[in-house]
Amino acid sequence: MKELLLAMCFLMPIGVSSAQEIEAIDSIDVKTGIVYYADSTQVTDTICSDTINCTNPPIPQIPLEECDSLMVRDVTDHYGVVYKDGKCGIYDLIKNENVTRIEYSYLWYAYRKEIEGEYFTYFSWEEPETIGVVGVAEVNNQFIGISMPKKKDEDDRYSGE
Repeated sequence: MKELLLAMCFLMPIGVSSAQEIEAIDSIDVKTGIVYYADSTQVTDTICSDTINCTNPPIPQIPLEECDSLMVRDVTDHYGVVYKDGKCGIYDLIKNENVTRIEYSYLWYAYRKEIEGEYFTYFSWEEPETIGVVGVAEVNNQFIGISMPKKKDEDDRYSGE
């Protein structure tokens, strides 16, 4: 399930500026972030950023001074996880702005990846009933969040239906 979740997350960088074709991805190695593309016979979709931008209201900006705490993996990180009132969100340390709402129960840095000269940072998150990934384009802080229901199977691993 994590491979599918991350495969969906890699679709985010393709449709940021205008309507474009999305490459079909077969799978992704979760530990390394290596993308395995599907064969060319699969159908691609088109995504338009105009329709995405108009459906989401702006992210409320909470100054860093008003947050309870900030967690970073390294002092040179571009992003950190801010906490306020028992919830957390992603904060851009360079632009000094909230990237996501402060609404997650548990959020952590996953990895950073370069794709066609642009950098993308990925975070994983977990709620009692769901798990997910948030991918952030570093050039403009556009992000996509993907969530899936969480269910335990016999092997004590998570799987989705």
